[in-house]
Amino acid sequence: MTIDAVRSVIVLPVLILIIVLLTALQIFLSLQKNQWLGLVLPIIYVGLALLLSFGAMIYTGDIVPILLALLLYLIPAAINIAIYLACRAKVKDKQKQELEKMNIHDLD
Repeated sequence: MTIDAVRSVIVLPVLILIIVLLTALQIFLSLQKNQWLGLVLPIIYVGLALLLSFGAMIYTGDIVPILLALLLYLIPAAINIAIYLACRAKVKDKQKQELEKMNIHDLD
């Protein structure tokens, strides 16, 4: 095996592990009572996307590749916002069920 092949065999599982851990972190933060915690990672991703894409504008004057890069860099932010919205819906349903249980208990 060449050095590049060995490096690929090592790097790919590490990258997959990082993606899984970041997704788990996003789910954990989104399920917290404080709704703002779930927005931390999407905000970081949006900031990085802006920094990376518009930072490249210094080196090139062409706007189309910059906008395409921005759209590409915003994909993780969109995925994390979708995770956030799904988890927040679960949290709201759980709170609603708890409130209904409390109301039924108060009637007894």
